[in-house]
Amino acid sequence: MHTVDNPGYPTEGNDMRKICFLLTIVVCFLAFAAIEGGAADPKLPEIGGKPALASVNGEPVTLHEFYNVLASIHEGVSDNSAKAHSSPSAILERIINAKLILQEARNIGLDSLTEVTAAVKAYEEESLRGMLYGERVKNVKKGDKKEIDRLYRETVKEVKVKSVLMEKEETGKRLEAEVKSGRDFESAAKRMLDAGEAKGSLEGRYMKFESLSPDVAAAVSSMKAGEISPLIKVGNHYSMLKFEGVRYPDDPAAKEKAGMEALKAKRVVVLGKYSEELKKKYVKVNGKILDGLDYDSIQPGFEKLLEDKRVVAKVKGEAPVTVADLTTALQRKFFHGAEKAAEKKKINKRKPVVLDEILARRVALKEARLKKLDRAEFFKTRVDGYRNELVFGTFVRKAIDPEIKVDEAEIREYLKGHIAEYTTPEMMRMDSIAFHKRADAEDAVEKLRKGADFIWTKENADGRVDPAKAENLLRFGGTMIVTELPEGARKAVSGATGGDFRIYSEAEGPAYVLYVREVFPPQPQKYESVKDGIRQKLFLDKRQRTLRDWEEKLRKASEVKIYATGDKLDRIVKPLAR
Repeated sequence: MHTVDNPGYPTEGNDMRKICFLLTIVVCFLAFAAIEGGAADPKLPEIGGKPALASVNGEPVTLHEFYNVLASIHEGVSDNSAKAHSSPSAILERIINAKLILQEARNIGLDSLTEVTAAVKAYEEESLRGMLYGERVKNVKKGDKKEIDRLYRETVKEVKVKSVLMEKEETGKRLEAEVKSGRDFESAAKRMLDAGEAKGSLEGRYMKFESLSPDVAAAVSSMKAGEISPLIKVGNHYSMLKFEGVRYPDDPAAKEKAGMEALKAKRVVVLGKYSEELKKKYVKVNGKILDGLDYDSIQPGFEKLLEDKRVVAKVKGEAPVTVADLTTALQRKFFHGAEKAAEKKKINKRKPVVLDEILARRVALKEARLKKLDRAEFFKTRVDGYRNELVFGTFVRKAIDPEIKVDEAEIREYLKGHIAEYTTPEMMRMDSIAFHKRADAEDAVEKLRKGADFIWTKENADGRVDPAKAENLLRFGGTMIVTELPEGARKAVSGATGGDFRIYSEAEGPAYVLYVREVFPPQPQKYESVKDGIRQKLFLDKRQRTLRDWEEKLRKASEVKIYATGDKLDRIVKPLAR
């Protein structure tokens, strides 16, 4: 059992999220089918026609239930303790304890709360739609080749350009005028680069097309090799470039991603057509009433339309969609107020779209029920699991959390006893120069200690390693946590103060001159900055202990029978867990 605060099912109008949801349904269905087909130990008793690992006050813990929890743990979604227990017996114990809590929650009526029943109803509907859609696209296993190629080329496309960037528009216009008068772009741009009026490169380099600014990308898209762009405004600067060509590097990962995106897109199209088929089959829209609804007008106003029972659309064999239904859905679309949206004449444009969303949901649910998907064991198991998650979480929030208190004294006492956890580590702001030989590094350090300029030394000293040509060169730059440095480097800078130079080298590899620019000693964090985090930790610890106390109390008052433990449980579950 585990709690879920946000069910996360998709909303209408978001095709990608719908696809992800239905894929989850398909994967879960296949996993369920595998469990269903697995061989259970014949020595297990059957309760309600299913093999049971245990019973809690007569309610079985079935083998299927065990595997649903096991699967959720493997997915990284489990209750607040299951991750700490990996053995089958420990997992079974957690399920039993969770069932005790669930039974208590149902006894006090938490499963009947509107917040729970509404959430379960919504989950049921989304699950049914997911199953219906999953069935429809299960044989769509590959996207269209042209779409895959298009997406792939868009992703990997690189353009080769020579470009310069200028701060002043007048400088850019002068360059543009020179090029238009017939002067060679490279020579004109080089003159400005040499004069410090522009920055950039005339060597020509390939850049990812998708990394270009929108204005530059638009200009490059319409250019042929050898052409010069007009002056382009890029943020607060101005640019001109020469387009030299395009290439499409081989990238297997990008190709795979393009395939997945194309597959999703194809499934969206298939489901869109399917939805239209269902609407033609079951729906009749009252166009006169729909067209007559003016949500952008002050009259009659949203409040009256929220009570309007006129029928906008009939769904064969189902409740009709009324003006009130449509108005409620529209109101939800405009989080900042329907009245403001009406003033800006936005709502009428959304009217047919929102009605279409409502109808798509209605007809999908109707079709799913006609196909009896709501009677599938997979569906029932999934919904029962979700309901249990909600009820369990509701019990924790309503029966446990209100009784937990964490005062300032506890927070300060905890901080006092764990001060090392709330102390910033020692840090150093550093720079470095790598040398091929230690002797050259020692010579550089001697000169630096006598007053040589570090930047000059880094760029000109003899024996330096060229960072552009070296592989696996360590970088000591910026503010670094001392404990995260290599062991030899930690020893080298131990006890250093701001302005010190130290040498670090291993048996093989370069010797590094480490310039410790500034040292930041460990500092205890201020109480105000850590108290909320400590409060939350103490709260969760108390919640865990209180939950364990509840489980222990309920277990003593309950009848719990376990039919498989230890080696026997391992023999039953491990073959199916592979």
